[in-house]
Amino acid sequence: MIDNTPNSIFQLAADCINFSNRSVFLTGKAGTGKTTFLKHIKESSAKQTAVLAPTGVAAINAGGVTIHSFFQLPFAPFIPESGAFKIIQDDASNRHSLLSRMRLNKERIKVLQQLELLIIDEISMVRCDVLDSIDTVLRHFRNRNSELFGGVQMLFIGDMYQLPPVAINEEWKILSQYYNSPYFFDSIAIKQYPPLYIELEKIYRQSDPHFIMLLNAIRNNTMTEETFRLLHSRYQPQFAMTKEQRYITLTTHNFKADNLNSTELQQLAGTLFKYKAVIEGEFSEKAYPADVLLQLKIHAQVMFIKNDTEKERRYFNGKIGTITKIEEGKIFVKCGIEEPVEVKQETWTNIRYTLNEKTQKVEEEEIGSFTQYPLRLAWAITIHKSQGLTFENAVIDAGAAFAPGQVYVALSRCTSLEGLVLQSRITPKSLFSDERINTFAAQKTTGQQLPEKLLEAKHTYQQLVLTDLFNFTELLNKSIQLTTSTEENITAFTEATMPWLNQIAERLSALQTIAEKFNPELALLLKEPQLPEENEALQKRIKAAAAYFIKELQHLLAFIAQSPAATDSKQYALAFNEDLASLHTAIAFKQHLLNACSDGFAAANFRQQKNMFTVPALRVNAYGKISSNTLKDSPHPALLKQLRVLRDALCIKEDLPIYVVAGSATLDEMVKYLPQSIEDLVQISGFGKAKIEKYGQQFIDIIKSYSVQNNLSSQVHEKLPKRKYKKMESKKSG
Repeated sequence: MIDNTPNSIFQLAADCINFSNRSVFLTGKAGTGKTTFLKHIKESSAKQTAVLAPTGVAAINAGGVTIHSFFQLPFAPFIPESGAFKIIQDDASNRHSLLSRMRLNKERIKVLQQLELLIIDEISMVRCDVLDSIDTVLRHFRNRNSELFGGVQMLFIGDMYQLPPVAINEEWKILSQYYNSPYFFDSIAIKQYPPLYIELEKIYRQSDPHFIMLLNAIRNNTMTEETFRLLHSRYQPQFAMTKEQRYITLTTHNFKADNLNSTELQQLAGTLFKYKAVIEGEFSEKAYPADVLLQLKIHAQVMFIKNDTEKERRYFNGKIGTITKIEEGKIFVKCGIEEPVEVKQETWTNIRYTLNEKTQKVEEEEIGSFTQYPLRLAWAITIHKSQGLTFENAVIDAGAAFAPGQVYVALSRCTSLEGLVLQSRITPKSLFSDERINTFAAQKTTGQQLPEKLLEAKHTYQQLVLTDLFNFTELLNKSIQLTTSTEENITAFTEATMPWLNQIAERLSALQTIAEKFNPELALLLKEPQLPEENEALQKRIKAAAAYFIKELQHLLAFIAQSPAATDSKQYALAFNEDLASLHTAIAFKQHLLNACSDGFAAANFRQQKNMFTVPALRVNAYGKISSNTLKDSPHPALLKQLRVLRDALCIKEDLPIYVVAGSATLDEMVKYLPQSIEDLVQISGFGKAKIEKYGQQFIDIIKSYSVQNNLSSQVHEKLPKRKYKKMESKKSG
């Protein structure tokens, strides 16, 4: 049972995540509850959260996605230099090349912009340059280039003494010019502002103090003759398992584990049963959590690879048993003296993160599933795949360990020294650890320091929340962007559009000016030692300021709802509607946050209210309304309407912007001059040879029909001929 009493390290770490924006590195020896902490934060945090991991299997187990798929990062090394024209290796990227190659859609960008907490599990396996590329992407797409990770709080979970990042020689040859080590803590981003280093200390997997002492010595590379003697007391090269004993062999290489499992299965008599996994939707082969083709026989030794989801909790991830009976669609496994358990198929889901447009919340969307019996042959498993599992009896074959931490991972899977058998001697060479990890570990925050650090982080967080609350720069910038983008196509909009947009910007600018006058007083009150939510003088000013801005924003929302903007361009209207709705939502969200402070600011209440926001309806559509303003000014409004219908139908059919077929000015000319032949149409602005061949006759047919009905003739002779441009000839050099 994890200790989550108010003053436990577990709870203090959770409070740091939930009530501050301080990034955290959460670590601990094997069996201290890191996975439990991740699940607790995922379930309890009110923040907009995404969970990432370096590998597909780790991501599925953590209930998240891989780092590279979430950010769409290339696998090539990332060089922490920003020069746009700096020549870099073909097999590497820098800030400029990384961002220029990225093709994130609007949905993915919105998810990044709404993100508040990013959890990265198995951080020991994440390479330093990957962290810097994440930092680069978040700063850029969140438009917060001066803030580490674009202002997103980071939670790194893992044990640096376990499996390290992979950096092959060719990659490290490039990266070593910029980094001291491949570990995540040597990234530029982490060195700029190190996360709070919190270590869970209570071990739940082992209880024997001698075994715990041995594991600590291996982990910290402080082995003595005494600890080596204790370790090798478990060396039994002639060890042979009996049928009653359920030992699993932990080995260094995949082929060893596969060969042992295959050999043992073949030696069993009886029928071979095969179960094929059901894979639906998107699910990468690299992320398969179980065998696609599970092969079993009665008496086969198996391991559960998922926790029991039923109330009885009859099995857990890593529990070993034996197949006792196989019937049609039913598999029974017996573990020790317990009654056999009927094992049912389980489903693992593959997700992606999406944004709920109504609530503006980051949500998980299932995009694929993998259904299989949660079993794996368990005579052997690789040390790598055993990470996170717990075994009562294990044979360790780690004499050929090739990576720092492999021996520690293997031994720490066991619950006791008595249940551990060494198949090969562990030499000092196999127990190498990296001194750079020890140096980083010296930054650990002690249990005594943590309450003080938490209070400091809470204070900083509340300061930032309130400072941002009374800042209208982001809203003003959104308004200016909308005005600028509309102005670029102003001829397609009604005359009232620009004055109305300018008024919105002016109102927001006035609110920002008032906020700037309030900010010095706010900053002074925020400097006081007590938490802002406990500062009475500050609370009084917050209430008054919130009341004023709530009222002004309500007036602004009503003003936006009366939009006079209109255009006959479906393309421009869609873009305008989307940008206006985005501005309207942002203003409504700001008002919603201010409402949460109408009775004063309390961090927990503010967070709760923030999560209750839903996007208000905005019944504004700029498309089509132009007809009421401009058709009546046309000499032939009925004809103009017919030509627009044709133009819009052609645009929709071929997914083209209107100017490719016929812009507003072109339609106006056709209505004015009534071209009734191809020769007439050549004189109309916006019609060239290719366009006439493709669309010309369709427009002429409508104009001729209208002209016949209304006894009209072509007026093209009254139009000044198109201006002809003389082709410039290049001068020949003498």
